[in-house]
Amino acid sequence: MQAFIQLCSTVNKYLSCVILITMVIFVSGNTFLRYFFSSGIIITEEFVRYLFLWGVYLGVISVWYTRGHIRVTTVTDRLTPRGKLYFDVVFEAVSMVVLLVMTYGCYQYFIDTTTVGQVTGIPYSVMILSVLVGSFCCAVISVSHILQDIKMMKLDDATLAKLEQEANKQE
Repeated sequence: MQAFIQLCSTVNKYLSCVILITMVIFVSGNTFLRYFFSSGIIITEEFVRYLFLWGVYLGVISVWYTRGHIRVTTVTDRLTPRGKLYFDVVFEAVSMVVLLVMTYGCYQYFIDTTTVGQVTGIPYSVMILSVLVGSFCCAVISVSHILQDIKMMKLDDATLAKLEQEANKQE
């Protein structure tokens, strides 16, 4: 399972890079055309909009996987290492519920939408699919994080404190 998640993470990173490079090429090319020829390619604006949304949600998946999201640690800094684990489990469980509700809502919208892009004719469901994939993947990752935290709860307090100190040194 961990090997599959690692493979997905690697594919996600490369796909994010390709999306970013494509966006930069489209925007730079369009800027060049507008500056020197006073007209751009309209279709690129719509493509960049689609690519941007996909890039954002692929980035969200990557950050969620590494637990790299920004946290306000006013409360958690005052907790013991075991208390932080309990807090993380509750945080991930609540996040998972919110993400699953978001996934369900996106799925409903994905099924019901008939709107298409004005220039490209690409259905908006392609954009909604990025939110659907992103929220579902983050919910699955949350399950993985909960299982990791539950395994760590079996460790004694001294080991947890040592692991926390090592993690703080790496930051």
